[in-house]
Amino acid sequence: MKKLYSALVALLLMTTIPAIAQKGLYFGIAGTVQDTWMTNQNNYGRSPLDYQPTFGGSGNINIGFDFTNHLGIKVELGYGQFGQEYKKTITDSAFTRNVKMNYFMLPVMLKYRTGGALAKFYIAVGPQFDFLLSAKQSYLLNGKAFLDTIQDLSGKSFIAGDEGIKDRFASMDVLARLDLGVEITIVKKLMIDLGVKLGYGLMDLNDTDFRIKDNDGNYKATHIVTGGLTLGINYRL
Repeated sequence: MKKLYSALVALLLMTTIPAIAQKGLYFGIAGTVQDTWMTNQNNYGRSPLDYQPTFGGSGNINIGFDFTNHLGIKVELGYGQFGQEYKKTITDSAFTRNVKMNYFMLPVMLKYRTGGALAKFYIAVGPQFDFLLSAKQSYLLNGKAFLDTIQDLSGKSFIAGDEGIKDRFASMDVLARLDLGVEITIVKKLMIDLGVKLGYGLMDLNDTDFRIKDNDGNYKATHIVTGGLTLGINYRL
């Protein structure tokens, strides 16, 4: 998988940099604090748990180019934390579950700006390609590991509360991403970027063997939903 990431990054840079190495090029870094959700939780046929607010973060380096005063493109290379926390008490059984997933993120965004010399409002849209690096959970029943044994769709047995769960998820996701915000020039060629970042996963997060029907007899795909505040700084060549 690491070789795949390296090849994708190298291919992207080889095809992008020659085309944009001209007036309007800029580089930057950014960080995001985000609220994350996993729709249609996959509880392996057990009763669904109650969703809890869940927060994560992400960071990236970016390279962008403005074709005109208003229109440009931006590519990011980043790392993001996603997941979901759950709780529920059923009679004398208290369940808690905390799923954490880490991704290498590769968004390609079309960006439109409008405004004056010092401040510009922007909107950016595009796909974000996410590659799963790790997935872990803490799944407890009355404070102890939840040890129910379940079969996946291939007939292989697994323990619901195992910590390492990367094999239960797809290796890649694609998010539809929307950014809104403002760019402020603080000194010549140096800009601060403050905005809101929204994303919705278009692919089923669950691996095919773990698309297990819910306790109502139906299966519903799981998707990432995320929104957060981002702060960045960019330098224009």
